[in-house]
Amino acid sequence: MTVLPADCLHESLEVGATPLVRHFLERLNLLGLLDQHLPKLPGKQPILSSGVVLCVLVTNLLLARQPLYALPDWIKRRVPEHLGLQPDQINFFNDDRAGRALDHLRRADRATLLTALIRHVVHAFKIDLREFHQDTTTVTVHGDYADQPPAEQVNRPPRITFGYNKDHRPDLKQLVYSVTISSDGAVPVHFKTYDGNTTDDAVHIETWTFLSNLLGHSNFLYVADSKLCTCDNMQFIADKHGRFLTIMPRTRAEDKWFRDHIQDHAMDWQEVHREENPRGQDLPDIVYRAVESPQRSADGFRLLWYRSSQKEENDRQARQRRLQKAQARLPEIQGRKGQGRRTAEEAQKAGQDVLEQEQVDRWLRVRIEETVEETYQQDGPGRPGPRTKYSLVKTKRYHVHFDEDGEAIARDAKCDGLFPLMTNDKSLDLKEALGKYKYQPFVEKRHEQLKSVFGVAPVWLKNVERVSSLLWLYYVVELVQALIERETRQQMEQEEIPSLALYPEQRASSAPTAELVLSILEGHRRHRLLDDQGVELRRFHDDLSEAAQEMLRLLSVNRAAYGVE
Repeated sequence: MTVLPADCLHESLEVGATPLVRHFLERLNLLGLLDQHLPKLPGKQPILSSGVVLCVLVTNLLLARQPLYALPDWIKRRVPEHLGLQPDQINFFNDDRAGRALDHLRRADRATLLTALIRHVVHAFKIDLREFHQDTTTVTVHGDYADQPPAEQVNRPPRITFGYNKDHRPDLKQLVYSVTISSDGAVPVHFKTYDGNTTDDAVHIETWTFLSNLLGHSNFLYVADSKLCTCDNMQFIADKHGRFLTIMPRTRAEDKWFRDHIQDHAMDWQEVHREENPRGQDLPDIVYRAVESPQRSADGFRLLWYRSSQKEENDRQARQRRLQKAQARLPEIQGRKGQGRRTAEEAQKAGQDVLEQEQVDRWLRVRIEETVEETYQQDGPGRPGPRTKYSLVKTKRYHVHFDEDGEAIARDAKCDGLFPLMTNDKSLDLKEALGKYKYQPFVEKRHEQLKSVFGVAPVWLKNVERVSSLLWLYYVVELVQALIERETRQQMEQEEIPSLALYPEQRASSAPTAELVLSILEGHRRHRLLDDQGVELRRFHDDLSEAAQEMLRLLSVNRAAYGVE
């Protein structure tokens, strides 16, 4: 038994998920790419390179999500080697150094850096690039940001300004954040930040061109929401021999034509997809039926129409709720004390206003009912007596009623559950097109995780150029997150592992998320006993759960960092 000196020191530092994150950053070759593409600084070089600082920042964003001023304290609680630092370097970390590293990143050619990073990821992780899904979101920020470069300045950062805010905060300024993922594991392969007032339809040509240059050809499927469905966007892709798939908005004339067409024409609907109802085992399956429109779009592209049984029921219930809401407002328009309106015109206008406000004027008609109220009034002034005479007075009142237009309701009911997809891809059948579009929510999930899990808003910076660089790092965060999930699930499938006990109380997860993978490692600590000279006498670690050890094995992470042989 080793006898330890009584005055030995106990050092306890957190290991957490930093070795796992570092493992993936090394596979990305992030530090090497940063050192290669960041412009050389003039004069004396800093103690810590900007590449090292930015890699630490990415790790912090993945695991801590704190303002930059909290970064030094976070680093001091961690084992420095797992962050790519030497023990004597941690004291050189502060928020100013992180800010200067973000400034350095801003001066780099980030488009070229992004291309080099994606090409390396595609090669290292063997990402399938035959299908892409694009979507935008807004990053809401707090502050005035009044000292921004003018809009006409060349090579300026995106402007933080007011726009259509998807966080439902029109009172705050924003940036538009565009991400494109591959259908192979929802791995982000492109991102760009735009001015806060940029419309969604204005980003597709630039995004598609980047993807085409990345691959060196245009033979891939580009999937996006209805903002892609403009003549300029679709024609540009078609002219470049590319393929696209998007959902057609209700504002297009082709939508009205088809809905009118099916009123009097029988369509050969065929079932293309069936799935269990997620709301309960006793509920009917969700069924999708489809038919190709006999008429192409005005641009000459295919129109594929689908009817979802779930959407059909939702549309019916939504219509019924709106009808009931309009009927419930009848008492408020019947005049004072419900006595009715004084003129028919006044009653008609009050009823029509309600129908338009509730958007049910297609299904309800205003009916005015005239009533006559009879009262007796004394003839002449004075106190009434036995000989007082009275005259009959008739007063007309007008009451509003809403009558359902059964024909209009039946006509709209025939269109319940419908939604159209537009494509120029001749090889896609109805089932394949639906399956590819149903992958679109995965890119929306990336946005949701960016805002909730990684807390991208509010941005804790006042310098607009640093905000732009920070969002570039958030893209790397999304990339690492997606690769962790993809690698975990692929390894589980290869080894036929149905689930891992990653949830609390060792509950199983059949499709682990990056958040689960990282959280099961967070809190793990490394302990050292040191003599008064700082020489290590003994080293030991917290216990690591079997699920955590299995996870590290699946991801080929060196378990020695956790004290496991």
